Amino acid sequence: MEPGATQEPNPTPRFRNPAAEPDTSPSKQSELKLNVGIGILGTVLSIFSAVIFFVIEEQLILGIVFVVVALVAAAITARVYGRLKKGRESRGGEG
Repeated sequence: MEPGATQEPNPTPRFRNPAAEPDTSPSKQSELKLNVGIGILGTVLSIFSAVIFFVIEEQLILGIVFVVVALVAAAITARVYGRLKKGRESRGGEG
């Protein structure tokens, strides 16, 4: 049997949908922490790339592209962090 499949009399395996879990569940909290970490890493790397393109390579267009990517990554990271924080508060501050 596949990992994550539920055992039912039905012969077709069913898989859980982790996106459907509430933000307060421990597995969702872990997923949100991972997403925040990846978002922070993406934001920092995009800013670093933008600085390299502006200062060292003197490529204005590519520098602007990476600044936009960094802003989008920061916005998404902030939204996911808000969900993480709200989920923690709903659980009573655990984690």
